Amino acid sequence: MSRNCSISDETLLGYLLIALPEAEQWRIECLENSDPELRQRIQDLRDLLEPLKATAQPTEPRADLTESTMAFIERATGSLSSTPAADPSQLKMSPPIFECSRSTKLAWIDSLVTLAAGIVILSILIPSVWSSRETARRISCSSNLRELGHALSLFAYGNPEHRLPVIEESGPLSFAGVYAVRLKQMGLLDTSQWIWCSSRDGIEVGKEIPTVHSYLAGTPRQQQSWRHFTCGSYSYNLGNMIDGEYETPCLNGKSHFAMLGDTLLINDKDDDQSRQVHGANLMNVLYEDGRIQSVLMRHKNASGMFDNPYLNLDELQAVGQDLNDTCLGPSFQNPFKPIVLE
Repeated sequence: MSRNCSISDETLLGYLLIALPEAEQWRIECLENSDPELRQRIQDLRDLLEPLKATAQPTEPRADLTESTMAFIERATGSLSSTPAADPSQLKMSPPIFECSRSTKLAWIDSLVTLAAGIVILSILIPSVWSSRETARRISCSSNLRELGHALSLFAYGNPEHRLPVIEESGPLSFAGVYAVRLKQMGLLDTSQWIWCSSRDGIEVGKEIPTVHSYLAGTPRQQQSWRHFTCGSYSYNLGNMIDGEYETPCLNGKSHFAMLGDTLLINDKDDDQSRQVHGANLMNVLYEDGRIQSVLMRHKNASGMFDNPYLNLDELQAVGQDLNDTCLGPSFQNPFKPIVLE
């Protein structure tokens, strides 16, 4: 089954009507080009909309329209000039007619009733469509996390210690998004779609993910761009301190081990809306056992989890302080440069 079957028909209708945000339009267009099943669904919807198109073609004006109009004006002017002038004293003014017929009144009433009914229907449908779109985006995000998590598991079980991709402590490869770069190097990242949440604006699905070699060969400016714009919108596990030494994450069967998750959206305001990703401050988090959980994050101590997936024991977004202290950071983050979540 296609990974994109979770996109709702309402969202696809908005795509066909060019009513979605520009980033969403571009995302679905990319998916349509790469997914035959989604392309067929879109074509089916196009066929359903076909009868709604206007069948009548605009009528071409007569070729002699200008000449006939001018002749009519000349005849009318001549007839008026030949008519004897009327005696002003004999002219009588008719009272203006303000009353409308019964049929006209009924037509106005019908129009108002139709308008009111339309407003009521829209007030019911629009929240439903919006909710369906948000649900579809959350499902699509879960699908991406699961695919990316599977690729990371293949990478980990391909080495004796079952470790996830190495995040170096310093240097050009000391950022969390190196996960995507190393997966690309190993041929485990089939598409850049996996590293982008569909609820995020400004997605860069069309951009190519560099390999380790091409990344290291890039200029500092290119490397900075790759860290922020081509390594995805997800957060990656930042690793742990074990006996005073930094170690990259290891898969060893811990059910509460957070591998990946949405990235918290932080701005200068300390309000709930600044961290909103999926509706009411929900973030999808993928755990080692394959479970994806929507975590509610209203403030730093309110995740309701045994181990907060976005903070270490020091309540910082940075490397975990022991083996059981997991912490997720955005693709551009260095594990040793904390991001304070107020």
